[in-house]
Amino acid sequence: MRAAFSITALIALIGCSGQDAPKAAAAETRTAVADSQSTLQSKSWCRDTTPGHPDPGKLIRDYVRRDAGGEFLTSNKFWSSATECAAGGSRFAQVITTYAIDSLGIRSDTARFAVRYHFLGDLLQGPSGFGPKVRTETDTFVAIHRPYGWRIVGHHEMPILMRNAAERYWPLTRADLARLDSAARSTPD
Repeated sequence: MRAAFSITALIALIGCSGQDAPKAAAAETRTAVADSQSTLQSKSWCRDTTPGHPDPGKLIRDYVRRDAGGEFLTSNKFWSSATECAAGGSRFAQVITTYAIDSLGIRSDTARFAVRYHFLGDLLQGPSGFGPKVRTETDTFVAIHRPYGWRIVGHHEMPILMRNAAERYWPLTRADLARLDSAARSTPD
């Protein structure tokens, strides 16, 4: 009885695998095509070759000003054209009181700028809201000259908002606003 059951199970297994083989091959083909399309889309999205940004200093100043104003809480045309590989929107952000931009040097193909921020704290969408973390930090922005203009490279995905932009665009509770006010009073500015 046991041998008959094993032989029957083996025949059924061979029969089923033979019928599903064309379906599995078709599924694999569809997956490969879908992956290829998404790869092509992400590559073209990461390489905006629209001519623009002939001055790296102006590019960095515009980028930081727009970021501080809350413009980069979602993807937009400027962000895509200003960065080498842009991605917009975030569940996280940071709040600042001021920023200052200094040139560290501009060459024919590379420009570096120091951006010094006075932070009040961090923003998180959800019940955490605003978390005070007063500090001063300097971030280095690097711009690379491409045939179609200057582009910012590196990781600058987290929005950095001036206090008024955070109050305007971020979902802050009364407790968050109280913590934000307290952090602002503790800064030497």
